[in-house]
Amino acid sequence: MVISVGESQPVRLLLVAAALVCVAERGVSAQTAVTLTNTSEATTLTAAVAEQARITMPAGISFAVTNVNASTTNGNVAISVQNIVLTTATKQLRISVLADASAFTPPSAGAATWAASDVGWNAGPGGGPHQWQNATGTAGTLSSAAYNPVAVCNPDAASCSIAKLSFTLAARPAVKRSGNHTLTVRWRFESIGS
Repeated sequence: MVISVGESQPVRLLLVAAALVCVAERGVSAQTAVTLTNTSEATTLTAAVAEQARITMPAGISFAVTNVNASTTNGNVAISVQNIVLTTATKQLRISVLADASAFTPPSAGAATWAASDVGWNAGPGGGPHQWQNATGTAGTLSSAAYNPVAVCNPDAASCSIAKLSFTLAARPAVKRSGNHTLTVRWRFESIGS
């Protein structure tokens, strides 16, 4: 819009323009209710749950060897798996172990030591803390070639555990060096079945 004014009009237009600006800054106070055609909109919430479990394992297993001519047992290995969540009620959680090397590392280079296969474990057949809870144990021998099963948790179990699993280190008369002979093992927890 174009407005033409004479010489006496500019003051009046400035006042009108200033009044319009003041009204615009205060905003409009009129409100109108709008009827919605559909007030029942829905939103889907999705919790994407992965297979999972909370695992408690010993940081190390020690054998106090007092006679290299006899086997040595550590019967206090505790394994606990809690909050097991798998994709179906028929799936199971399998616990397996693998040695990182075929033999222990002796305290001095070239010294005789134990082979990984000199370590074995029982199935947890005893009663009380020596028996698997909600799982079936498997006796086995440690290997660096393949993971060997230690236990399989029951289908649809929320937890499985053993308080005193026994690991045994075989006799090795050839060992002549005292000190720490060490071997790292890896545990695998995997869902099996369908």
